Amino acid sequence: MVDKYSIFLCLKVGDVVYDKETKESGILLRKINLLDSLEPTNPEVPSVNAWEIMWSGSELRDSSDRVYIYTESGLINMIREGLLSLYQNN
Repeated sequence: MVDKYSIFLCLKVGDVVYDKETKESGILLRKINLLDSLEPTNPEVPSVNAWEIMWSGSELRDSSDRVYIYTESGLINMIREGLLSLYQNN
């Protein structure tokens, strides 16, 4: 049986992730390159992609900080390991 995440996982703006432990849901707002602000010293340095996620739920009801940044590789690993469920935007 082939795992649906074992081939390739393509995250997109509007996708929703659900944290099974905290029961919070988050929407992917924007993909960013964390190294964009650095001076380009070496063109062979790969980009470090990350996602801004806006979280919602009862735990964050009184929080002013709802937007968090996750590296793309970390986010994909959390989805593959089952910590987060992914609901892709059509």
